[in-house]
Amino acid sequence: MEPILTLQNISAYDKDGRALVPPTSLTVLSGERVRVVGSRPRFEALARIAGGLTEPDGGEITLLGQPLRDWRPLDRAARIGHMPSDPGFWEGMTVLDNTALPLIASGVSRYERREAAMAVLESLGLGYAAHAYPKSLGLCEQRLAALARALARGPELLILAEPVSMLDEKETRRFTTALSERWEADRFAVVYSGREILPTDRTIRLQEGE
Repeated sequence: MEPILTLQNISAYDKDGRALVPPTSLTVLSGERVRVVGSRPRFEALARIAGGLTEPDGGEITLLGQPLRDWRPLDRAARIGHMPSDPGFWEGMTVLDNTALPLIASGVSRYERREAAMAVLESLGLGYAAHAYPKSLGLCEQRLAALARALARGPELLILAEPVSMLDEKETRRFTTALSERWEADRFAVVYSGREILPTDRTIRLQEGE
C-alpha cells in the first residue's frame, strides 16, 4: 500500500503558546483505517491541518508524495474528504444541494453535480431525503448527509471527527453499515476519532502535551 498522507512532526499552538497539536507524526496508507484517540479539539485541529485548511506552526505534510503546500486547493480538496463534528450545512439549501456543493468548483454543470450528489446519497441509503432541508432530518440522517458531502468528490482519504457521537445503537449501526459498504466499494483511507466505527487497522493516541 502506498502512503496517502504523511505528517512529520506537525505542531500547532495558540497565541498563548499552548499546544493545539503537540508534535505529531503519522503516515496513512492507501485504504487504511486509522482510529485516533484524543480530545475533540485536538483532533479537529489536526484534521484541519491535515486537510490543508490551516497551516501548522511546525513540521511537514505530504499528500501522495508531494508537499501539501504545493497542491492547488481544488486538487487537494478533491483528494481529502473532511467531515467535522459540526457539519455546518447551508440551511437554505436542500440535502441534495448541500451534497453537491463541493462539486461547484470542479466546473461540471448543475445537472451533473446533482446527479453525482444523488448517487452518493442513494449509496448511503439517504436518497429519500435529497429534497428535504438538513434541519428537518434526524441526527443520524444529518450525519449521513455530512458523510455524503465529504464523499461527493470521490476522495482518497476521508477524515471524520466523532461521526457517531450522540447516536444510539441502532443509529450507529446504520451509519457504520453505510460507511463500511462505501469503504468496501471504494477502499479510500479513513482517519477518524471517537467510538470505533470500522474494523480498524491501527489505533493511535494523540499526545496531551502543553
